Amino acid sequence: QAILVQASSVVCTPGIMAMRGEAGWQATHQKAFGKERWPGLHAALRSAVTHVALVNPFLPDVAQAAVCAERQLRAHDSMPLVCTSNNNNAISEAALDTGDDLLVLASGVEACRESAAKANPAADRGDANAADDAAAAVLQVGPLEEELLQCYFLDGASVIAALALGAQPGDRVLDLCSAPGGKALVLATILFGTQQAVEAKAEAAGGRLLCNESSRPRAARLQRVLSSFLPSDLTLAGGRVQVSMADATQASPAVPMQRLGPYDCILVDAPCSSDRHLARQGKAALARWASGVVKANAERQLELLRCASALVCRGGTILYCTCALSEQENDGVVAKFLKKAGKDFSVEPLIGAVAEGEANDTPTSLLPPGADVTTYGVLILPDRTPYGPMYISKLRRV
Repeated sequence: QAILVQASSVVCTPGIMAMRGEAGWQATHQKAFGKERWPGLHAALRSAVTHVALVNPFLPDVAQAAVCAERQLRAHDSMPLVCTSNNNNAISEAALDTGDDLLVLASGVEACRESAAKANPAADRGDANAADDAAAAVLQVGPLEEELLQCYFLDGASVIAALALGAQPGDRVLDLCSAPGGKALVLATILFGTQQAVEAKAEAAGGRLLCNESSRPRAARLQRVLSSFLPSDLTLAGGRVQVSMADATQASPAVPMQRLGPYDCILVDAPCSSDRHLARQGKAALARWASGVVKANAERQLELLRCASALVCRGGTILYCTCALSEQENDGVVAKFLKKAGKDFSVEPLIGAVAEGEANDTPTSLLPPGADVTTYGVLILPDRTPYGPMYISKLRRV
């Protein structure tokens, strides 16, 4: 979701100095984070991303267990819904695709039989019927052409952002800038794939998830991700998970987004400078960085927040997040939004969410130790936490 233009150096004009290129990027963030912290943060940005795994909750329990056994995953200690490596090592990103996340696809009947055998000791003892039953359970999600992704890997900070939105089964949820789709899958899991959603089936039946993406190629990829991970009854025409292609920076929200609104929860994962991508792509990408782009990003992000504010219901929440380092794209955007919104919106504390099986009065903090507290939210950075960067600010319409 990076927005970049060509730039090459520090350009000086009368009264103006525009920072450009790798030197400008380095100088800008060294000034923001300090000479002592920046070298460590820079090194962390260039290092491998720490992923967590969203094992597909729409698979049968035996299939989920087989996936965890085969890929050596265990439930995350502090993050609901996702898994991490059971040997405490970071999940490998060797198979990452060209986007932010790693997709792992179930691979046919034989692979399912192998996974089922690992999860079913009876099969190992030669019980053919038990093996067949377990394999059938893996495949009972639908015919082979509808075979679902086993799991989806993404940065743990992305999961934290999606969970912090606070969506519940039965809510109407809008993911305003949804591609590539990792956070949308977390939201769909919350709305339709948890035990809480099953137990609250009547209430959850009213839940809807609209995933909006203005870019046609990115929207096509988003649709593929959703239809590969979610059961077809959710994603087909008229289903509870839909994709729209509206420009959310227009003065008035587009009709496709208005049609399902107003929304209880809106996620604004705004396109941004995406500094970790720049750092990992190296000099060629950093040569295109410019302070003017950061300013343009912030202006667009403010328009996205204004669009969300027109679509959220009273008492509803907006979760604004970016993977940018710049205060201008983070607290700066929220400050400008609140100044214009007056008393219609307030900042919500990020206390976390209730983990599945816990009482409602025992919230579990989703924020990893070391997250930086800002004026209007938090900034999760990879030098002090395993994840990020991810800026998160939660707003409520009063």
